Amino acid sequence: SIIVDSGTTLTYLAKDVYDQVANRVANVMNHERFYPTKHGFLCYHAENYGDPYEGLSEITFHFANADWKLPPSNIFIMFGSGMFCLTIKDGEMPIFGNVAQQNMY
Repeated sequence: SIIVDSGTTLTYLAKDVYDQVANRVANVMNHERFYPTKHGFLCYHAENYGDPYEGLSEITFHFANADWKLPPSNIFIMFGSGMFCLTIKDGEMPIFGNVAQQNMY
């Protein structure tokens, strides 16, 4: 189960699920990944100076009765120029935060 909480910014997943998501994201990225200590996010160096989300994949979360497709703008956050970070982290309680919920009708 997972909580959908518009008052929580990030999405938190159980460590084993987060590791699977982070590894799958890493497998499709053509960017160097790193974990800056300031933010603690899984981040990548951006090389695209136009649309910051161009070339990034969507993620689909599969639930028992539905699939939830998240576009790159609901998965990554830009930090200045040249760095974008995954808005999904590991946590004890699974929560879909408000970044993942943006523009979802």
